[in-house]
Parts: sequence; structure tokens; C-alpha cells
Amino acid sequence: MASTYSRADRRHFDALGDEVGKLYGEGSYADALARIDAEADGLLPWRSDLAHLAACLHATSGDPRAALATLRAALTEGAWWDVRILTDDDGLVAVRELPGYAELAEESGRRCEAAHREEAPIPPVVLRPGTAPRGVLVALHGADQEAEDTAETWTAGTAAGFVVVAVTSSRRSTPTYRTWPDQAAAAADVRLALETLSDGERELPMVAGGFSAGGRAALLWALTADPRPVASVLLVAPAIDPDRLPAQRALIRGTVIVGADDDLADDVRATVEALSPAELTLDLVDGLDHAYPPDFADRLLRF
Repeated sequence: MASTYSRADRRHFDALGDEVGKLYGEGSYADALARIDAEADGLLPWRSDLAHLAACLHATSGDPRAALATLRAALTEGAWWDVRILTDDDGLVAVRELPGYAELAEESGRRCEAAHREEAPIPPVVLRPGTAPRGVLVALHGADQEAEDTAETWTAGTAAGFVVVAVTSSRRSTPTYRTWPDQAAAAADVRLALETLSDGERELPMVAGGFSAGGRAALLWALTADPRPVASVLLVAPAIDPDRLPAQRALIRGTVIVGADDDLADDVRATVEALSPAELTLDLVDGLDHAYPPDFADRLLRF
């Protein structure tokens, strides 16, 4: 299922999420819930996401029954969530003990599975250089991001001589939240995306790139050579730790960028160390949290 909302709507939802997240962190749960209530009718594609967030707010503020009622109301209106959200989220621990929660999770899981069965593959966004390319740079989006925005962020790769291929994950945790929880599915998504390229392009050296969850998927792709071997990696804030690394792995080279203020920085550093003797350069960016560095386009030109 391709996006059925505008990029302006997406920016509206992201801004609300940032605002609610800030209020959540401050313990202003009632204010956060009020903001969701005020905006929800204008953000119907994100009904599932907002209901989950509201449920967590209710539960954290000590009202698990209101949390369950919120999820039930959204389910009645067509919402669904990957069952792992409902069973693993620490914010819903108190809600999981209530009667009826297990049945809600089962129905949500059925809807999630049906949505994935019915979804047609989404073509990648492909950007080509103006001259003969020297390689293919595959960019995997972060969690709750989209290939179109990823293509814009990585577009400088074309000036560096790469065919840039931004791939959309087929796996969704809600109707709108795409991420990379399953490496086999990620490999299948990349394989399908590469099939849209010409024979000559597929023979070029391949770079596995990605941000956050997409960075993790790109790294695991490079280490397993599935769906195909890569020449190098370019990872930004990959959401991984050494425990997620495969025991048998290919020797890789490339660059790993992470912010010094990123909560993932220690895990990223430990992962790079665990992959020795791989030729990985760790680029620790001062003053950066979980984001692309401001000069990422220049870094692509130098890659």
C-alpha cells in the first residue's frame, strides 16, 4: 500500500509527535493527551499510531482502563498494530493484565498479517547521475520514514557518481509505520528493488547504506551478503548492538557515522569494535544526536 496522504500531512503528524513526545518527557500527560485529541480528526491515516501513543499516556498516568478503551475504540474504527507493539511495549504493561487485552492483541495481529499479505511491492525511488555511474548506492530509510524523503537526503550520491536506490520496507508496525524488523523481509525488499535496475547497473559495485533501523538492515545485509555481496557500507546512526551480529559474516569495509550525543553511540562503537578486523571507519560527530549530520551531502560527495 503506497502512501495515501500528503507530505504536508506527514509533516503535521511528525510535528505533533515531537510536541507530544516533549510533553511526555516532561510528565505533562494530560496536556499531551489534549494535544492528541485536538489533532486526531485531521490525522486519520495515523489513527493507529495516535491511539497507541494515547494509550501509553493513559497507562503511564495510572489509568490502564482508559488506555484499553482507547485501543478498543481505534480497533473498532479499523486500526491495527503489529502484535509485538502490544505485547512488548513497556508502556502497556499494566494494560496487558486487563480482561479483553489478549483478544484485542489477537485481532490486531490478524489484521496486521492480512495487511502484509495484501500489500503489493512498492517500487524504489531511483536517482541516476548525469554521467556513467561508478556504483549503486542503496539507501534504506529509518523507522517511520519513507523512501521519498530518504532519496532526497541521499541525492548527493548521484553527484558522486552513484545510482541512488531508495527502498521502501514492506514491513509495517501500523498502517503507516514502516521499519525493518525482519532481515529476511529486508533482503527480499532489496532484491526486488535491484531487479528494477538495468543489467549493467546491477553489475556495478554495490554500497549498502541506511539510517537508524535502515542502517541496521544495511549492515546485516552487508555481513550476510544477502541478497548479494556489497563493496562497502555507509551507515548513519545504525540501531544495532553487538548481540545482533550474525556469527558467520562477510568481511566488510566502509564508514559508520553516529552523533556523539546519540543514545545509540555506545552500541554503535561497540559494534564497530566487535566487527574488527573489518575496515570500518567510525565517524563520531560532536553535537549530533540521532540524526543525519548537517553536512551529510558533502560527506556523500567524498565517499
